[in-house]
Amino acid sequence: MSKPSRLAFAGGFFVSECRMIITLVRAKQQLNVEDDFDNPKIEALIPQAIGLVVADIGRDIYQTGAEVPENAECPIILDEISPFKRANLETATLLQLGSLWSTAEAETSRPMTETKAYQSAIKPFVRVLVG
Repeated sequence: MSKPSRLAFAGGFFVSECRMIITLVRAKQQLNVEDDFDNPKIEALIPQAIGLVVADIGRDIYQTGAEVPENAECPIILDEISPFKRANLETATLLQLGSLWSTAEAETSRPMTETKAYQSAIKPFVRVLVG
């Protein structure tokens, strides 16, 4: 049984904290961190990375439909999307996390939002407003 979820305000949007897009273990794998010394820093960066993705796609992310407020516009509900779309969100979040973690990445000369990998990962979720 999972713990009750809470909402975090990240990047101007709400993000469910129940079972986030990426876990501490997955984040540490991405960052090649093996010890626990940096856990508090990594745990603080995870919602920041998610917040950057949420801000770029213009949609709030929730774990379950029960968490979605009535006034939410076009939310992403993690429990209701395909594993492949969830993997796209995870990829985008991990790319943002890597960018936040280190400035030694190969593509630091340009913002993460301009990299092909990041653009491909968020493409299915970007909300386009017409009119």
